[in-house]
Amino acid sequence: MMKKLLITVSLFFVALTTFAQINTLPATESFTTTFTQGTPATFIPNWTGSSVAATNKIFQDLTDYNSAPAALSIIPTSSFNGDVEVSLNLTSYQSVAVSFVAKSMLNGTGTRDAVLTMTTSIDGGTTWIGSSLIASLPNANQTAFTSFSYSLPVEANNQSNVLVRFYVTRGATGTSTAAKLVIDDVTIQHVTAPQVTLSQTALTFTQVIGYPSQSQSVNVSGSNLLGNVSLTAPANFEISLSSASGFTSSLSLTPTAGIILTTPIYVRLNSTTAGSFSGNLVVSASGVTDQNVALTGNCVTPTVTNPVPLAITDASTTSVLTQWDNTNAAGTYPANMALWCHASGDPDLTTLFVEDWSCLYSLTSRSRFTGEGVNGISMINTSNSQYTGVCDGSNPTQASGTTETNGRTGAIVLALSTTGVSTNSQITINWTGRTILQNLEAFGLRMQYRIGTAAGNPNAGWLEFPTTQEYLSGADATSANETTVLPSSCNGQALVQIRWVYYYISGTGARAQVALDDVSVTVASLANQNFALANNDFMLFPNPTNKQLVHLSTPQTIEVYDVTGKVILSEKNASTITTITFSSGIYFVKTDAGITKKLIIE
Repeated sequence: MMKKLLITVSLFFVALTTFAQINTLPATESFTTTFTQGTPATFIPNWTGSSVAATNKIFQDLTDYNSAPAALSIIPTSSFNGDVEVSLNLTSYQSVAVSFVAKSMLNGTGTRDAVLTMTTSIDGGTTWIGSSLIASLPNANQTAFTSFSYSLPVEANNQSNVLVRFYVTRGATGTSTAAKLVIDDVTIQHVTAPQVTLSQTALTFTQVIGYPSQSQSVNVSGSNLLGNVSLTAPANFEISLSSASGFTSSLSLTPTAGIILTTPIYVRLNSTTAGSFSGNLVVSASGVTDQNVALTGNCVTPTVTNPVPLAITDASTTSVLTQWDNTNAAGTYPANMALWCHASGDPDLTTLFVEDWSCLYSLTSRSRFTGEGVNGISMINTSNSQYTGVCDGSNPTQASGTTETNGRTGAIVLALSTTGVSTNSQITINWTGRTILQNLEAFGLRMQYRIGTAAGNPNAGWLEFPTTQEYLSGADATSANETTVLPSSCNGQALVQIRWVYYYISGTGARAQVALDDVSVTVASLANQNFALANNDFMLFPNPTNKQLVHLSTPQTIEVYDVTGKVILSEKNASTITTITFSSGIYFVKTDAGITKKLIIE
């Protein structure tokens, strides 16, 4: 049994610049000192917790422990992540590791793991490095403690202001409550043996056949090394030191004075055939037990629908989406539109789309597109996709079994044919973003466009607008009317696709439910009487504008004045004016030819 460590020092709190610190190694801690409660609180000398309580969140556990009479226990919830930090002064030390024992215990009736990640800061908590997933333990009573170890990144060597963080979160899968995580018998010590540290233990990929998957990174660092560190990828996977190029099956990292600073290794799935693939990225070094990163992935043939394009012409206005009822049949979509899905609960803007939404529009749980009637079509994700029987209505009460593999909402897609639109016309899309439910996680609707279908790949060729076009979730039952002008390159094309991507921004808990509504397309010809140009004359559009990108009908050298006569912008050969930073009001745009136009910012 380990001896208990008791050091009499002053308390410290997160975000303060003066820290009490452990400065002599080895140091041990078995959590026998009564915890100080608070948010945040230094609950024992040198240890701070984000929210320390008597019997929940972060607390001294007098029931479950490895060394009597106590241990540290953490219970993560949907709105609370356990953040425990220990402060170190390592000015006299290199190659430091933290070892401890841990197990999980049943908490409530949920099925979520408690996930422990460890990271290090060398600037007192401003930035964090050396992230490593230590364990994911089930919501069940484990009878025995398991030993774990975390090697600090080499950047912490000889540093005076080091924090080591134990960060405990709920698992992404399962339902309701997560396990209680019990930690005991922590030892922090200098090590002399060679060591290699990896930031990940497993990665999962989705690839569209014919195109490599998005790459993900594993950080590798090492100290006391006797030679190179070798990395070997399994079949169908590739690795590189760059996210953009140089992918191969193996790499070698050369230490300097026995040290490899934290180095990102980029990994991707690049199979030439569809199917499921798995294997280990093997990391080897002399004197170190081989470490593995488990790689799994699916290479799929996409089955998304590219909707029939809506033909638009000069001086036309067409309503595309005014409502979508929850009684609409599964697998049907508004005219000239499609709904695309993926496999991620919290997608970013690089998440791959592989299937159409095939479920009902009246579902009330799990990930779903919902018909909101006159409020359009809403999207909301959970950690889980739909059960197949609930999806199609064949088994509305299904609560276990097969689910839709890629049944998480992701994008609403509109197709246009602009062959009837002349080069001197402007295509404008008017649309409304709505927040049905704000919930705890913020999401957005990001608008993107592409010309053509990128040879059938639903994930290639998409472009951002010159000024980001998006709606961000807000309070319940709020909305915003948006106006987006398509770039002139979209004129005269057989196919232009526009999509609104539902993507994660921030937060933890239930995701925001966001809707798209009132989509219409207007074409204004700059050649008609209202836009007639003479000599050096020019037009501004849209005008008035709600802080959108304002286009000039012909490039001009301009100065923009406010109503006091102050010049707030000067630009040569300008074809657009970015007004997002302008205050609402009236402005004057004057060219070097002396022509002045009034610009109204709403």
